[in-house]
Amino acid sequence: MKILFVRISFFFTIIFLMSSNFHISAQITGTLSDIDFRTYKIIKIGNQWWMAENLDYVIEESSWCYQNDSLNCVKYGRLYNFESAMRACPRGWHLPSKIEFEVLLENVGDGLTNPYNQLINKESSGFGALLGGRLNGTDKFKDLNINGFFWTSTKDYLEHIWYLNLYSENNNAFFYFTKDDVGLSVRCLKN
Repeated sequence: MKILFVRISFFFTIIFLMSSNFHISAQITGTLSDIDFRTYKIIKIGNQWWMAENLDYVIEESSWCYQNDSLNCVKYGRLYNFESAMRACPRGWHLPSKIEFEVLLENVGDGLTNPYNQLINKESSGFGALLGGRLNGTDKFKDLNINGFFWTSTKDYLEHIWYLNLYSENNNAFFYFTKDDVGLSVRCLKN
C-alpha cells in the first residue's frame, strides 16, 4: 500500500508541475577561452549558450576597466564602446541582438514577473549578471553596483543602439537605447 501511495503521489506531482508554468531545466555549463587564453564560464539557457561572466578582452583605446582599476576588470569585465563590442567576442561567438536578449529574458522569467532577479542570481539562471556600471564620454564612470548595461547589436532607424539595462534600485530589466559613445558591458552568445 505504501508503494502505491508513493507512485500515486509522484504521478500527481508530475501532473501538477506539467500543468503549471513551473520550469524545470538542468543547467548545462562549460568554459570558453578568448584569444588571450582568458577562460570564461558559459551556460546553456533554453537553446542559447551564453557567457556566464562579463567579457574582459582588452581592445586598446576602446575598452576600459571601471575607474581605470584593473581589479574592477577582474570582477566586472571591461566596458566597451559599440564598435569594439561588435568585434570583441571570441571566434564562434557574437554580440547578441535585442531579439536574442529577449529570448534570454523569456527563458529565465516565468512570464509573470520581471526577470531581473533570475538574471542577477547565479544559482537561479546561471547567467549571474554583474552590475558593472558604464563610462560616459571619456572619463565619467557611473553606476557601479547600481546598473548593469549590456550592449546589443541592434540599431534603430535613428542609429541609436539598444542595450539591456539591469537596474538594482527597482529590480528591473528593460531595454533602452544610446549613441555609440558610451562604454557598456558585453556578454557574448554562441553562434
